Amino acid sequence: MKQVKFVQLESGAFLTDVDFITMTAEQRGVYITLILFLNCNNGRCRYDEQVLSALCNCADFARVWEKIKTKFTQKNGWIRHKRVSRELKAAKARLQLYSKKGLKGAKNRWHKHGTGNGTGNGTSNGTGNACAIANVKRNVNVKERKDNTYTYTNNLSRSSTSTLRARALKFHNELVGILGVRDQSDRTCFGNVTRWLAEECERGRFNEKIFGRVLDYAKEARGGRKPAAVFMALMKKELNYESNKHI
Repeated sequence: MKQVKFVQLESGAFLTDVDFITMTAEQRGVYITLILFLNCNNGRCRYDEQVLSALCNCADFARVWEKIKTKFTQKNGWIRHKRVSRELKAAKARLQLYSKKGLKGAKNRWHKHGTGNGTGNGTSNGTGNACAIANVKRNVNVKERKDNTYTYTNNLSRSSTSTLRARALKFHNELVGILGVRDQSDRTCFGNVTRWLAEECERGRFNEKIFGRVLDYAKEARGGRKPAAVFMALMKKELNYESNKHI
């Protein structure tokens, strides 16, 4: 099945929720960000204060979480939200329905195509229909096998992407902690490096060990007069990173 990209988001449900109305702007921001993140990650995410703090751009995530955690469920280290889970389930059901309708339309087209060929070539309608049905069954079986393979590999892809995204967020937070952020230029630079590493991992050029390696570059650079500049020089030398291509 294709990954769910669109879910229903009922604005009125937020604006009429007493808990949401009484939240501060900071609490609302964290709450909405977590809702969006859950929608992108099959309805769940690991509770990791460091990662979620970076995700929500909230320095004191633990304090804010204490105020909003009753809106979520936590089990075995995973965060979920009942409404998000319900909407994702409904969205998946719609995707399945559309997929079945598409398969049914394909069967009808194959049936008409097979019958037409049988008559045009002088073959009896019975033989033509039999051939058409056989073709439909064969192609449906092939499609089902492809769909099963796609579902398996796609689930793996979603899982690995979610893990990679969380690792990248953690890396960014650690990088900022090592080198510090002096201005917006540094912030943009570190964000571009994080995004580039995640993309190269997705392409298969690096594995997740690269994050630790780059953090070692940062530790090496922080003793310099201009830590960020030294760090970028190491990135270019060791990994052939070109900052001007990632602006």
